[in-house]
Amino acid sequence: MNIRTSITVFATALAVTGFAWASTSSPAHAAQVWGACGKSSEQNKVVATYSKATLKCGTDGWGFRHIQGRHLQDWQNLADIEGKNWRDIADLAIAKSLDAPDRTGPAGGGKTCYSGQIYLVNRVTGQIAKTVDPTVIVGSDGAIITAYPGGKACRG
Repeated sequence: MNIRTSITVFATALAVTGFAWASTSSPAHAAQVWGACGKSSEQNKVVATYSKATLKCGTDGWGFRHIQGRHLQDWQNLADIEGKNWRDIADLAIAKSLDAPDRTGPAGGGKTCYSGQIYLVNRVTGQIAKTVDPTVIVGSDGAIITAYPGGKACRG
């Protein structure tokens, strides 16, 4: 993508009122490198740190291992639009949802739901290809339980 196309896409996305643009080229969030979770990694090992929560290795029921095991393909389907890795899009969506949520609400058991709309840009055409309302559930301890595309949990 050339600079003119990048600027046009950025300006178009900003012109859409009521929503923040959070594509991977957005200056609002630079993708962070997630820490590795090997088979022997402790469940409390920090993978990524965000404004309101921390992603830890976790287990099959919460954290990175849960997201990877249950939602990797959902994230990868979205990442394919931008030619990225699933973790890049998940990181972007988690950051947007926690930094500037469009919806928040209780998720039961002391957990909180966050959802922040993101746009995915087709890197070939330079056009917004999809709008997504991801869901991020954070425990009362500040650990991310799950993150997946779709914001139904926060719509109460």
